[in-house]
This record gives sequence, structure tokens and C-alpha cells, in this order.
Amino acid sequence: MKIMHWRFFAQRGIACGVFFAVSIFPTAALASYSSSSDTAADILDYIENDRRTARENRLSKEQEQLLRDTADMQAHLRQPMEDHMKPLPTAFEGDDLFYDQVTGEFFARGKVKITEIDNRRVLSDEIKGNVVTQDVVAENEAHILQMTPGMARTDIRGWKLSYNYGTGIGKIEDASGKVDRQYISGKRIEVYPEKIIIHEGRATKCQAKVPDYSVSARRIEIYPNDKAIFYDCDFWIKKARIAHRDRYTADLRPDREDTPPFPRVRYSKSDGLTIEQDFVLPVTERLDFIPTLLVSTKDGVKGSAELRHTGEYGALSLQYGYWEDSDDNWIRREPSLHYEFSHHFKDAPIGWGIEADHGRWYNAGIKSTHTYWKVNAYRDPIPLGGGASLSLAADYSVTKESYNQSKVSGFSWSATLVKKFSDRLTAYSKYSYAQVYTGNALFDYNVADYNRALYAGLSYQLTERDRFVFGTAYDIERQKMGDIDYYWYHDMHCVQLITRYRAKRNSWSVRLNFTPW
Repeated sequence: MKIMHWRFFAQRGIACGVFFAVSIFPTAALASYSSSSDTAADILDYIENDRRTARENRLSKEQEQLLRDTADMQAHLRQPMEDHMKPLPTAFEGDDLFYDQVTGEFFARGKVKITEIDNRRVLSDEIKGNVVTQDVVAENEAHILQMTPGMARTDIRGWKLSYNYGTGIGKIEDASGKVDRQYISGKRIEVYPEKIIIHEGRATKCQAKVPDYSVSARRIEIYPNDKAIFYDCDFWIKKARIAHRDRYTADLRPDREDTPPFPRVRYSKSDGLTIEQDFVLPVTERLDFIPTLLVSTKDGVKGSAELRHTGEYGALSLQYGYWEDSDDNWIRREPSLHYEFSHHFKDAPIGWGIEADHGRWYNAGIKSTHTYWKVNAYRDPIPLGGGASLSLAADYSVTKESYNQSKVSGFSWSATLVKKFSDRLTAYSKYSYAQVYTGNALFDYNVADYNRALYAGLSYQLTERDRFVFGTAYDIERQKMGDIDYYWYHDMHCVQLITRYRAKRNSWSVRLNFTPW
């Protein structure tokens, strides 16, 4: 047995990394932002979504330091790692080490840092373990970092860590931190190669000490890239419990978009204050029943229900109830079938899609069997240099109505130019021709306001938490300005306030969105 101040590399990697390959809620649980716009300001929605993604993926200082350290380790390897089945090189740092070269047992104390070359690290004041059995134990506080490619990014602190880096099985108590995009905590976290179990835990995308939104559960089972099951769980907004479920399942599959488990709140001149809540009830693996409850101060209680099947060839939905578009236009489906499919070619910068509706529509005393289908194609943005890009899109659609025996069909197309002047300022302009618009459609729901229009606007990031968007729509047919919209995006902790003022219509709307921070 010998004592020494130490820093060395070992081929029998004494490295501890807890493999949290999980996202407690799927990314879409705080789904991609989509603005309500009649001035084509939604062209710039990618700016907001990029900001949210950047916040979600922001690394801690410790994670950034780990990447620098492992890059330095790789640069100073004496020979390449040819056999990836062998234990990886591992660096040890600390003040004192008691090490038995016969049994492989060791005890280390004083700012102990164990770093594996594939971007994993464990830190504690005291760590004991065995290089033969590959076990490590830390009774005091332990800090786990993992930035291994293909695995979840982990930055977790907890107590009483025991872990076997050979089998990938272990546990840590009273732990909290960040895993991928999620902030988690739990009295005990058990780690297995195929799943993770959190006891008496909580999950959120909000890093505040008291999160703006979170889900707590007696037990959480997480199956990476598949699902997360919450048992005896509560949904929280700040310290207020808003709902309870005996069992809640979040879909973690990469190709699925889950429905947010929290209510949506907004205010508009036409609807007043509105609170809307979706519920997702899985029927089979690809079939979901989605009822929606909506309560507004002007229209009272409204609701809808959707039976949605999602598969390789698109999504087919049976819809019944009330739906609203970005113009605050309502329709009631009694019922209606809706189908969507999209495909992007892997080896070409183009994509195409299909959309169709068939069913009974009702609004303003008009009932009609509404039949609609559309085939569309688009070109990925074409770089023009200097931060500018051009996008092209076209479609052919047919709309039929039994109410007046009408049929509207033909081509529509658009060309969009986006120019990024700086990290703060981006502008857009767009020309569009729409075959179906409010002038010839029986229902105003989800159709263009103009036959031919020219749109223009800009986005300006005033501060880290404040962004302004200005959008205009010029009606070419009538040769007059159609719409002028102003947007203000203000980040308040983990909630975002989105205000829109429609100058030509003198109407306000306000939305509250939960966002990562």
C-alpha cells in the first residue's frame, strides 16, 4: 500500500458516468413555436425556435471544461485506441491515493477527479473502488458529468453513489441536475442499461429553484427513445398543484410529437381570456384519443375530440368539435376526416406533401359537406450569399362544398426572401398567389386573406429577453395595405409573454408559453 499525490492514466478505466439516456418530456412537450400571423411573420418563427433550442442545449461550465480536458487527453495519447472493446484510458487527479496493486482496491481523497477519455467524469472529496471489479463508491457528495457522443448529456450532483462502469448499473441518492434538456431531482435514481428509475422525483425544463412548471411522481420509469411512465404523479405550476394522475405516459419516440401536459393561456379581443387543455389517451401503439377542453370568458366552454393514427404514411385523424385558426375564425366539425403526409428527399433539397379534409363543417348558420385536398412541393432555402436565402413553394388544391355546390381548384405558389443583417436583425419579404382565399371560400377558416399579396417584415432582438417583430401585408388586387402586425416576445423566467397588436384591426392578443430557460 502506498500514498502519493497523483495524476496518471489507467487503461482499466476507473470512470463513473451515469447513463441517463432520457428526456423526461419529449422535446415536443414544449412544442415548436408557431405564431399566429396574417403578415407572413411566421417565416421568422425559426428564430424563436433556435433561441429555445440554444437555451435547452446550453452547456454548463463544468461540461465545457470536461470537453476541453478530454480533447487534451486525446491529443497526448501515446498510441491510438485500436481495440474499442478494451477499457478506455482514464485520467486520475487528486491529493492522496491509497492503492493496492495486488487486489486493485483504491481509496482517494482531496478533490478527486476521475476522467474517462470518452467525455465522462466523476468528482468527489472521497472515492473508493476497485479497478478489477470496476466498482466505485462515493459516500459524500458526488458530481457526475457525461458528454459521451451518442449518449445523454449529464450534469448531476448527489450523495451515496455506487456504480459499476462495466455493467452500467448503479444508483445515486438525493440527486439533482440536468440530463439532456431536462432538470431532474429524486430521492434515489437507479440506472440500468435499458432503463432509468427515479424514486420520489420531479422533472421540468425550467431550471429555477421553484420551477414555473414541473411534474412530480412517486416513481418514474424512463425507457430511452421510447417512453417515460409516471406513477402517482402531480402536475405543478409554481407551487400550485393543478392536476393529478395515477399514471401518465410521455411519448419519447423521436418521430412523435407529444401534446403538452400543461394548459395554454391566451387573451384576444374576440375570445376574451381563454384556457385550453389537451389530454392524450393512448389507445394502441400508433392510435391516440385526444380530447381538448377550452374555456373562454366570451364563448364559455368549447371542446373537441380527435382520434389520431400516426404511421409511416402520415397521420389520419377523425375530428369532432370546435377548431380555431390564426384569424380567430371558428368552425365546428361534425365530424371530419383529416389526413397529412410529408416527405423530404434525402439526396435532393426538395420535399412534398399531401393534405386532405372530408366531413361536415358548420359555422355562422352554414352547414356543408366540405371536401378538400392539396398536393404541395417546396424547395429548401437557396443560399444567395451575404446572409440571404430564397425559398420556393407551390401546390395544387381542390375545394368542394355541398352547401352551394361550389368548386375551387388551381395552383398556388410563393417565393420568400430572408436576409440576416446581424445576430439581432433579420428581415423577410414574400410574394404569394393563393387560389383559395377569403374572397371565394365558403368558410374563412384556415384560408389565405388575399388572392395576391406582398408581405414584408423584420425581427429585432433588443435585449437578451426582448424581441420585436413587425409584419405587413399588401393586398395587390385592391392596391392597399391589408394588415400591419406588431409582436413583442418577452422572456419572464421560464414563461414567455407573446403580445400581438393588429394595427389595421385595432385588436390585441396575448399568449403565455412555457419555455426552457
